[in-house]
Amino acid sequence: MGVEDNQFQIENLTSNTSFFDWYTKTNDEIISKLNKLKIYDIDVAGSLAEGISAERGTSGGHAAGFLNLGVADSIPHGLAISGDVSINGSQSFFHIATAATAGLTGKFVCVDSSGGITACNAGTAGITTTPFHKNESIGIVKSIVGNTVEIVGSGYFDEFAGLTAGQAYFLDPTVPGGYTLNAPTVAGQTKKRVFISTMGATTGVIQIGESTVLT
Repeated sequence: MGVEDNQFQIENLTSNTSFFDWYTKTNDEIISKLNKLKIYDIDVAGSLAEGISAERGTSGGHAAGFLNLGVADSIPHGLAISGDVSINGSQSFFHIATAATAGLTGKFVCVDSSGGITACNAGTAGITTTPFHKNESIGIVKSIVGNTVEIVGSGYFDEFAGLTAGQAYFLDPTVPGGYTLNAPTVAGQTKKRVFISTMGATTGVIQIGESTVLT
């Protein structure tokens, strides 16, 4: 293969190179290789809109002459992944609340009958007359901006407090949306594991378990 191969390397001339060799290398290799080069402009804004982070290297940023590509923080379309996926961190989703959300940050929540969210309840009041039982949970609230609520439904969560490492924690029957190391034991209350603590006092792995109403 010749200059049409993108791995083709133009060898150096030597002190024994004749003028004809120099002439041939210049025309057949150097000029031919340069003529095949094409520089494309990069639509940085357009790339970002499609979920690709693209940045041209400059003297004031990344090294000049390099094109830096990556996955954008937000991907505006679905992804099809073939193979294993490893996630280092939590898995969260966003819920648009239709009612007040004050005081729900750091609480385990469930969906209510109006389409909003409310704090879970493992007490006897958690069993309701509607299908929206409060002893169920869709996860723990990580943040609230306006009426947009970020909820972590699985994976690591590092904003707990006062945990004992390596223990299962349950939905608290006395504090709405809270968690407790002591599993409920009173009839009518709900025993529901919500996470397992890891190392330290603030980190756990969200694992929403089944709701068992004690008798």
